[in-house]
Amino acid sequence: MKIDEMSKSDLTWTPNLRQIILDLLLQIPEGMISTYKGLALAIGDESAARSVGTVLANNPWPDKYPCWKVVHSSGKVGKYSGENGKQGKIMRMQAEGIQVLGDRVANFDQVRFSDFQVEAPLAQLSKRQREIHNQVEQGPLEEYPSQVGGVDLSYAEGKVTASYVELHLDSLEVEYENSLERESVQFPYIPGYLAFREMPLLIELLSEIRQQRKLAELIFVDGNGLLHPRNAGLATHLGVALDHPAVGIAKKLLCGKVNVDGMVLGDRRPVMVDGRCLGFAVKTYSRANPIYVSVGHRVSLDQAVDIALETAEYKLPEPVRSAHKLAKRLATS
Repeated sequence: MKIDEMSKSDLTWTPNLRQIILDLLLQIPEGMISTYKGLALAIGDESAARSVGTVLANNPWPDKYPCWKVVHSSGKVGKYSGENGKQGKIMRMQAEGIQVLGDRVANFDQVRFSDFQVEAPLAQLSKRQREIHNQVEQGPLEEYPSQVGGVDLSYAEGKVTASYVELHLDSLEVEYENSLERESVQFPYIPGYLAFREMPLLIELLSEIRQQRKLAELIFVDGNGLLHPRNAGLATHLGVALDHPAVGIAKKLLCGKVNVDGMVLGDRRPVMVDGRCLGFAVKTYSRANPIYVSVGHRVSLDQAVDIALETAEYKLPEPVRSAHKLAKRLATS
């Protein structure tokens, strides 16, 4: 399926990027090699090079999918998790006539392959993110919430657990919680594409809850909203897909500029991206670095920051912190 052919109802669709990367290895001709960056460019974004390396390092079928034919852009052979480690990788290369001197491919420019035939999935997903951004609504909540929910995921031992926790805004006492467990997802972590890794399971969980009861008036998401390279982080995807107010709560700055020096408890400082304020660095806990708050959908930025501060007893606002603790406890039990 092409991303640009998807309708709004297809927002939860995500490609099996792990398999796409492995299949690309089969296109590398005998006697040639490629690079992690070359594979990342083939799937549509060179920033995915590290994630490509992670996929190849966990390749369970090196005889079927020749991950040993991928090296660093400098020509350095790099690590190999298959039989005999790096030396095994070099031996496989040499058996195909690839010259290796020391730990580098000697005739690197002559044997480097980059002519992959693939519809770059990340380029298509980037386009989809821009389309999602165009569906975002910003503005104050119709009514100040009495309940705030939080969602997060945890990964452990080949499985992933998604959790939702709902707290009363005044007391911060947990009023409801629910979780869902599935096999690990087939989309590796790539900065800027977290939504395609985590949203399908979150949508499944929240849709099931919706069939039983109402969701909290506002949902905090462990991820970014509009404070994102394409203005469509996980909180934006989730909010638009559910047509529900959502706020992005990120622990690290993904994009933009802000000076956080000297911040004290309760401070908020604008994060600027191309001359626009897309979020705030917010000091929620005196002994921790600030968090980064941005609009996901159907809430104003000032209101998002106010409620984040109101619900934070430690670094993370309690709805997200509680969802994280629940997901981690269930994933490791």
